[in-house]
Amino acid sequence: MQALKSMLKYAFRNRWLWLTGILVPAIFSAATNIYFANILQEYVDQVSKNPISFQNIAEMLLMALAILLLFSCLDDAGLLASTLLSAVMEAKLRADCCDKLICTSLKNLQKFRTGELLTRYTTDVELCTRIAVNDISGIVYPLIVGTGYAAAVLFSNIRLGLIMLILGISVILLNFIFVPKIKSAQKDILSAKESYLSECINAIHGKITIRQYSAGEAISHRIRESANQLRKMECRVVSLNTLKALTSDALAESCIYLLTPFACVLAAYGYIEISIILFINQLCKCFIMYTKNFAAAFVNYNQHKLSFERVNEVLLLPEESKEREISAPWTAVEQKTDISKADGKQKNYTLEKFPKNSSVTFDHVGVAYEGHQILNGVSFTVSSGECICIRGESGSGKSTLIKALMQMVDYQGEIFIGETNCKKLSLEVLRRQIAFSPEHSDLFCTSVYENILFGNPAAKKEDIYRAADKAALTNIETFLERKVGEGGELLSGGQRQRVSIARTLLRDAPIIILDEPTAALDTESEENILQTISDLKQEGKCILLITHKESTMRVANKILEL
Repeated sequence: MQALKSMLKYAFRNRWLWLTGILVPAIFSAATNIYFANILQEYVDQVSKNPISFQNIAEMLLMALAILLLFSCLDDAGLLASTLLSAVMEAKLRADCCDKLICTSLKNLQKFRTGELLTRYTTDVELCTRIAVNDISGIVYPLIVGTGYAAAVLFSNIRLGLIMLILGISVILLNFIFVPKIKSAQKDILSAKESYLSECINAIHGKITIRQYSAGEAISHRIRESANQLRKMECRVVSLNTLKALTSDALAESCIYLLTPFACVLAAYGYIEISIILFINQLCKCFIMYTKNFAAAFVNYNQHKLSFERVNEVLLLPEESKEREISAPWTAVEQKTDISKADGKQKNYTLEKFPKNSSVTFDHVGVAYEGHQILNGVSFTVSSGECICIRGESGSGKSTLIKALMQMVDYQGEIFIGETNCKKLSLEVLRRQIAFSPEHSDLFCTSVYENILFGNPAAKKEDIYRAADKAALTNIETFLERKVGEGGELLSGGQRQRVSIARTLLRDAPIIILDEPTAALDTESEENILQTISDLKQEGKCILLITHKESTMRVANKILEL
């Protein structure tokens, strides 16, 4: 029921649209068929028993047609409302998933593979939004319509009415046998889709390596294996649906086709009038069909519930800032402690003002990943106007040190900005005052200009040009208009680095982190970047520089070896 409650919360944000989409089609569909069946019966009675003119027949049929068209239009309006609500809910749910993925911590995000997240975002979100619309409609619609049809048939002929009810219940029970089996098969399909998508993503990301090492056949084999596994799971679902078609669906179809002949037999023996046969034929067929749909709605709900459970794992990811408050509740030194009179508990605050002294101090900092100690007892200070070079072998913890400063990983010990513990600063304030150029650039699939603008969305054009110049970019006017491609693939390694550095400089933060800023640069560009770093030191910036290049280290005031 959690899936239903959660999806109804989304639906109730547009409750009138939801009610219209759920109730209007059911009510007016039932009214249309009952009215049509009644008109059909009346028409046969008049034609067979009483002499009636062509004009009277035409008037009766035209009046019936007008009413039926009105009912049909109202029915369609309800279906349109239902479709619109599905689109609105899906868009909102996708936005909520994106917000969670952006706001959660790195350690939570790393639990998911890329293919897994994409499958949940594309397939599962679409399926679980159907719970509040399609599945509820699939249950409410047959209930309203079926109840109306059953009442009409029972009122017309109690024998046929009871037979119709018994057959309808049998169809429902047979459908429920397949619910757990189809749900299990659907779960396997989603897992297989994740694996297949992950293999495809690996092939796309490794396109250069695949060609360089002639690994196409090996990668193709992995993709084919994943595709075959997905095919097996889908074949299992086809088999279950075939078995369902041969049992419960076959019973429903048999009932639809045999009820009219059975009614004719009753009419032949004088139990019912011939005109009632048409009335019963119209309603009994629809009743069995909607009974079949009613059972199918429960099958669909269990499939969609599985998708909700997968999406809900993303929706329940804690926000990074809230998770930090729970794991490390610090009380702000610049604000008074508030004791709630209601519960007597102390409320904790974070500082919303960045310290004037932007020096960085690590005091016995340690970081462990899943029991493996990466850093242990690291202590150093970088003052304003200083540059410290951090170097060490791969895996020695250089990037982890930076993540600890930006509060992206849990750590032991303390990190200070000036005299203030970093854990007392809100994440927004802390990260706003840190500019970071990562080793792998993290460029977005847009223009160079917009990639640099991410550093400071409020920056003016001349500020962007100035940052690009300091980052040793050339032909700035035309280069800023270039598209970088996915992951920056349309730029060279050196260009990607310089775009990342320009974005960092545009932020104009007191603390600057540069991870391998000159690794892919030529000598001239490297000299320009080193001059820029020297200028930043003169401006009083606190700079942490990660590099392996001896030529780049000379700009540092001190070197930290990990």
